[in-house]
Amino acid sequence: MGILQDGPNGGFRGKVGSVYGYNLKGQWIIRGARRKSNKPPTEAQRLHRQKLKLVGEFCRENKPVFDFGYRLKKDNETKYGVFQLAQKHVFNDVVTIDADNNPVVNFENLKVFAGELISPEHAKVSLNDGRIDLVWIPNPAYNDEIYKLNLAFVSLRDLSSLKLAIANAADGQCSVEIPAELNKKAEYHVYIGFWNTLHNEISDSAYCGLLR
Repeated sequence: MGILQDGPNGGFRGKVGSVYGYNLKGQWIIRGARRKSNKPPTEAQRLHRQKLKLVGEFCRENKPVFDFGYRLKKDNETKYGVFQLAQKHVFNDVVTIDADNNPVVNFENLKVFAGELISPEHAKVSLNDGRIDLVWIPNPAYNDEIYKLNLAFVSLRDLSSLKLAIANAADGQCSVEIPAELNKKAEYHVYIGFWNTLHNEISDSAYCGLLR
């Protein structure tokens, strides 16, 4: 169905009969239906399609984490929603090409949280006696107890997990139980970030490593 714009003499968006209308840089364009190409995709087209598929699947699996981590990045000046901002970041900054010319996720470049606070430094994770140990260098600016530590577990093809305010940012270390929702057979990458619980400000995430 087409939608008429600016009265009977204006252009239209959408399909009317066998033609399509749309606005391109202020000009109204009418075109016929595109024919499906029988040509095999070029290498660039193949790579782009694989990259889009990987980004889509990866972001859907980790949507709850991204919805929290990018909620403060949305403002009235951007056309992107919260989830779309995360997808844009993953597409542009996280997915790289491996030796076989296939797209892969570079977890070290991933930001699961995006904010204005200073990120934790020298963050590391280890697994000891069934518990997860986290260490980081405290920031003197975040000594107040309103600053907490958020924790995220991200997997390539499994459900993610998000834990809020697990410790004070000034502690420099903490130990938590393995979340029950994590798949014991899956690989999880671990991220932490600071959270100002009074003013609802967060930092970019810091990559801690692979949970082993």
